[in-house]
Amino acid sequence: MLRTIGRQISICFFNGLLVSLPIVGTIYLLNYAYQLLNDLGLKWLIAFLPKTWQFPGSGLLFILILVCLIGFFARLWITKILLEWFEGFIKKIPLVKGLYGVLRDTMQSFLGEKRSFDTVVLVEHGNGKRMGFLTVKKAMFLSQDGKEYVGVYFPQSLQVSGDLYWCERGKVEILDMPVDEALQLILSAGIAGQK
Repeated sequence: MLRTIGRQISICFFNGLLVSLPIVGTIYLLNYAYQLLNDLGLKWLIAFLPKTWQFPGSGLLFILILVCLIGFFARLWITKILLEWFEGFIKKIPLVKGLYGVLRDTMQSFLGEKRSFDTVVLVEHGNGKRMGFLTVKKAMFLSQDGKEYVGVYFPQSLQVSGDLYWCERGKVEILDMPVDEALQLILSAGIAGQK
């Protein structure tokens, strides 16, 4: 009898974890992002507005407005010239140029006009196939036997990391699948795709 009660309690506990952890984790991450951005915005707002004008979320609102203004001004030709000058200056500083370049290229690959993560592919891997993203579409080099190789990025399941592989173009099979669906499927180790 005690064993049955203990078993039922453990089943209820694990069911509770399965339901509550995704909810709590999502709320925690959203709250963390909100606090981080709101606090940053409040630090800047203190210099411009009196404390009586501040309200909950005013820092976040300030950050959103600031980013939109930067986006608006970044489209102007004079701003483009200034950005080119700034990037030229950054490229002269060791270490900083590498960090800036990686961050800029990563943001461009997800959000910019030259998106890299827009093609879902399957590539033979051992006895199966591996899903990834075709990030280097134009072959950058040829092997000695004349085969073209393209870059395929394979995110790793259950973590935020991945590997870039150079795959023979003929062995890369393009899938008709939305990128966000493929990413969710890969990062969840296939669990998110099951219904």
